[in-house]
Amino acid sequence: MVRLVPMVATEFGPFLDQLIRSYAEENIRAGLWSEEEGLVEARKQIQALLPAGRETPNHFFLTILSDAAEEKVGAIWFAVEPRGGFVYDLLILEPFRRRGYAEQAMVLLERIAREKGARKLLLQVFGDNEGARKLYSKLGYAERAIAMSKTLAP
Repeated sequence: MVRLVPMVATEFGPFLDQLIRSYAEENIRAGLWSEEEGLVEARKQIQALLPAGRETPNHFFLTILSDAAEEKVGAIWFAVEPRGGFVYDLLILEPFRRRGYAEQAMVLLERIAREKGARKLLLQVFGDNEGARKLYSKLGYAERAIAMSKTLAP
């Protein structure tokens, strides 16, 4: 079992650094950004979403703790917006992946999002992230749009 607790200030900086790196890598891998622009674009987009950092209104940062050992296994960033609750990031630390922590955390997040006024939860997943897509499908999320591309030979 897991618990979700508010992220403390000392965790936010490392979380944000990791988030920017992984977001840049995902966009580069998807062919949306070049290697040169990846970190710059990721940082710019995240800063636009979080002008006040951890204190940006209606944005919530939660640490995922393993209930048994009180060990940090991951983090979630979500916001309550007019369109509903939006999950910007779900991170399970590498040593704890494939143990059910993400599923448990998302189930708990539903209750928290409802308490904060959200009537639905939305999220986006890169198409090549099969593990995440399977998890969210299992939890009842439906794909609403699919973007496709094809690399052309020179």
